[in-house]
Amino acid sequence: MKARLLCTLFPLVAACGPGRQAAWEKPAGAAATAPTGDAASLTAQAEEAWKSRGERTSCETVVAALVQLTAQNPHDAKALAWLSRAYYLLADGHLRLANENDAMLATFEKGVEAGERAMMASSTEFAAKVKAGAKVEEAVKLIPAEGQEPIYWYASNLGKFAVAKGFTTTLFYKDRIFAVMQRVLEIDEKFFHAAPHRYFGAFYAKAPSFAGGDLGKSKLHFDRALELDPNYFGTKVLYAEFYAPKTEDKTLFAKLLEEVTAGNPEVLPELVPEQKLEQQKAKKLLAEINEIF
Repeated sequence: MKARLLCTLFPLVAACGPGRQAAWEKPAGAAATAPTGDAASLTAQAEEAWKSRGERTSCETVVAALVQLTAQNPHDAKALAWLSRAYYLLADGHLRLANENDAMLATFEKGVEAGERAMMASSTEFAAKVKAGAKVEEAVKLIPAEGQEPIYWYASNLGKFAVAKGFTTTLFYKDRIFAVMQRVLEIDEKFFHAAPHRYFGAFYAKAPSFAGGDLGKSKLHFDRALELDPNYFGTKVLYAEFYAPKTEDKTLFAKLLEEVTAGNPEVLPELVPEQKLEQQKAKKLLAEINEIF
């Protein structure tokens, strides 16, 4: 079981190095995508497709429209944050469930870059600092509370990108992601259904002890996330996926996931597509219970 868990958390893939070129490290130049269509129609297209984002084709339509929209206005922090979130949903929901791992990795990386651009658009001081070579861990403090959404989706994409890329990449970005998510926690612990606590619950469970792993802290954060919002299925899925195997608690694993599969996704009306995708993840994990334990 332990060997399988390590492989799940830190799959080894061939790579030239653990890092990647950040948006602020790239030379200024023409947009990678030539914009087409007007901003109003692109926004309307994205908003309409977003309603059915639980379907892969609709999620891809959202991404395509937002890529065009942000190419027209590369300093639109709101649209860039939305694009980062859409990339995350496409990767962590649709591509992960389809076992399209290469596409998932590439999509997470696109989500990271959209998040980087959104953070720079949220704070000129942050942008100036990182372009001058400052560490993101320090510069992120310059982003105001209004920039919480870009910060969160950047960190979420980067965390999933690092884990999917491999153990070396996970260690390379560990401190950065931790510091950035701490900023999200400082601004508002309730953000996106207690997302910062959900992240730290998973972080402390999946990290080896030498890299900061701590099952006691993991449980505290997961329990706090459920206290703040017991209705968001993603918290229970992560709790089961990362904490339960580490503690060899098969009963907890099954209990959490069965609560998700039996739950009503409409308990959070604004997140029905995400809730249904989490139910699919829960069913997949339950089917693997005898392999995990």
